[in-house]
Amino acid sequence: MFEWEGRLIVHVDMNAFYPSCEQLVNPSLRGRPVIVVMTPEDGEVITRGAVASCSYEARAFGVRSGMSYLKARELCPEGVYLRTNFPLYEEVSARVMGELEAFADKLEVASIDEAYLDSTRRAQEYASPEEFGEAIKRTIKERVGLTCSVGIAPTKACAKIASDYRKPDGLTVVRPSQAKAFLAPLEVGRVAGIGPKTQAALEGMGIRLLGELASTPPYILEERFGKVGVWMWLVANAEDNDPVEPQTEYKSISTEHTLEKPTTDTLIIREALQPMVKELHSRIVDLGLLYRTVGVKVVYNDFKIATRDHSYREPRGDPKSIEQAITLLLGRFDFTRPVRKVGLRLSSFTRIPQNQKTIENWITQGADKD
Repeated sequence: MFEWEGRLIVHVDMNAFYPSCEQLVNPSLRGRPVIVVMTPEDGEVITRGAVASCSYEARAFGVRSGMSYLKARELCPEGVYLRTNFPLYEEVSARVMGELEAFADKLEVASIDEAYLDSTRRAQEYASPEEFGEAIKRTIKERVGLTCSVGIAPTKACAKIASDYRKPDGLTVVRPSQAKAFLAPLEVGRVAGIGPKTQAALEGMGIRLLGELASTPPYILEERFGKVGVWMWLVANAEDNDPVEPQTEYKSISTEHTLEKPTTDTLIIREALQPMVKELHSRIVDLGLLYRTVGVKVVYNDFKIATRDHSYREPRGDPKSIEQAITLLLGRFDFTRPVRKVGLRLSSFTRIPQNQKTIENWITQGADKD
């Protein structure tokens, strides 16, 4: 056992997850620049789309997530370009999360490639938090075949920053007595939940670093940002108590994409949404869910956000209904202002009836067609 005051929170972040999954099933891709592309096209040849993820070898050429396929191809013409394969990524993710359960008192799956663990009790079976973190990394490597970066800290926000500190394949332990000092020299934008708009507002107040945020009277932040201001102050002081929450039921499933440059062109916006249809449809198939509500989100160039939803009367499971809802919803937005990011969300879920083996069966046996 080792001394640790309060909670011990772990954040596990898989390294370049989509390309790593591709390299896992095709070892000949290891060490090569692999670029996974979200594209609305079918067929063997990719001609357009956006980079969903890329290996560290590809990043050395300047390729980044969100970049257009054509720009990536320009930077890295010798790269291996693959379409997204979400059934594969979901399968590997399930294996990773299954291994992490053995290390967690409570496990929160934050996304397909990251998770939070409250391991306050479980970690005490090891000689040190460093040994515990290495055991997690070693288990994922040996049993799944992938590397991950691990952050251990007394809070979720600090643990997430720690996992990003020594990527790839890193381990960073921030003890409770060190947490505030660890955070102090970092820019406020390193905190998940402090976006560009909030970061700009903080900088306008003379607050650029988390140490500066920590020393700002919380009532000033509350006056400017409401409850979020108090939360930011708690994060900067390593005093936030956000719990690790195991997910029992999905309330919504969403994905977002930042456009290569802001645009008012609805064709470009629709094209960016198209591969998201495939992604979300694949995810609900794997989860055995039907949806009733489709939502579209746009983030304008001034960071203002607008959302529109459409709900069907009966549960749906097909991608065509998602596309039909998108067509309806795009007519409800103001596209005279440039859009910098778009998102797609499915919600109002129901489980597929136990006697139905696939969503396709459910669709063909009675879902409404309005």
